[in-house]
Formats: sequence, structure tokens, C-alpha cells
Amino acid sequence: MADVKARAYVSPLRQQQAAASRRAVLAAARELFLEQGYGATTVDQVASRAGVSKPTVFSAVGNKQTLLKVVRDVAMAGDDEPLAVAERPSARLALEEPDPHRAVDHMAAHITGLLGRYAAIDEVLRGAAESGGPGVRELWEDSERQRLNGAGFFVDALLRKGPLREGLSRRAAVDLLWLLMAGDGFHRLVHRRRWSVARYQAWLADSIRQQLLPPPP
Repeated sequence: MADVKARAYVSPLRQQQAAASRRAVLAAARELFLEQGYGATTVDQVASRAGVSKPTVFSAVGNKQTLLKVVRDVAMAGDDEPLAVAERPSARLALEEPDPHRAVDHMAAHITGLLGRYAAIDEVLRGAAESGGPGVRELWEDSERQRLNGAGFFVDALLRKGPLREGLSRRAAVDLLWLLMAGDGFHRLVHRRRWSVARYQAWLADSIRQQLLPPPP
């Protein structure tokens, strides 16, 4: 007699409840990290604000360090979907635009949108790295590496469209863009100096053009 294998049944309702719990936990963790920093935030506080049990925090996302990582990742991408930042529609506009100067406008819009979500969390992460354990410091270094990789990705896209500014090497261009993409500039100009987001975006586009590209014909 043939063996009958039981098929695993996944309840759509249970999946929806799990997704809702995850969203609530991530939203609560982000709020608490921004309000009081990483060190002062506890998993108990996250559970209380999210309206779930402490074990649910661990099962939905993970420990406190994992919470910070996932909050960071969601801030970078804009959602919790497994789609790389470079594959997002705003990034694709910059990559697919043939004119390098117009591509920089799209690039500045993409970076500004990302920093609008991410700059404040970046400040939390940097503070945690300065006072936290090795795992948190590694998370900060990972964010720095990701930004460097993103800068290289965009510089290579510009090189496919035309030359860089005269005398500028690819390595130097990547370093300059890596610096301009950092969250602390957005944090200082928009959050502290009260620039509008539109003003910041225009400044960023002009800065990238001046630093990386030859003058337009």
C-alpha cells in the first residue's frame, strides 16, 4: 500500500495575523529606537507598545539587535519585501536614463527618498555602534559597506552613459558619492537646519553633478 504523505496546511488567516504582528513589532521598535535610542530600548517595551507578547517579538522578528537590523533594512528599502534597493522603481529610473545629467536628477530623488526614511535610524545605529557590543558595531560597518556598494553601482551606471569629470578616477568618484549618500548630511540639513526636502534634493543633484560629471555641452 502506498504511503500517504500529509500535506502541510498553512492557514491564510494565520499568515495574515503573523504579518500584522511583524508590522506592529517593527513599527514599535522604530518608534522606541528614535525616541530613546538603542541602549535604552528593551524587548519588553517593544512588546508592550506593539500590543503583543515578548515571545511574539522573538518569533515575529528576533532579538533586539535583529530588530535594529530589520528596522534599518525596511527604512532603506521602504518596505519589508525581499527586493533589493537597486531594483526599486526610483533606482531603475536613474539606471535606465541615457543622459547622465538627467540620470543624476533621478539618482538624487532616489537617494533623498531613501534618506527621508533612513537618516534618523542611521543616527540611532551610529550611536549604538559607539556604545554597543561587537554585533551592533558590525551592523554599522555593514551599513557603511552597503552604501559604498551602492555608490559603486551608481558610478558604474554613469560610466556607461559617458565620462566622469576630467581627472576623476572611478575610485575617487565612488568615494565622493559614498560621502554624499551618507545620512548625516540629510540629518543635519533637513532635521537640524530645517531645509525642505526639495531644497536638499536640488542641492544633492547639483553636488553630484559638480563632483562627478563634466560640464554639460
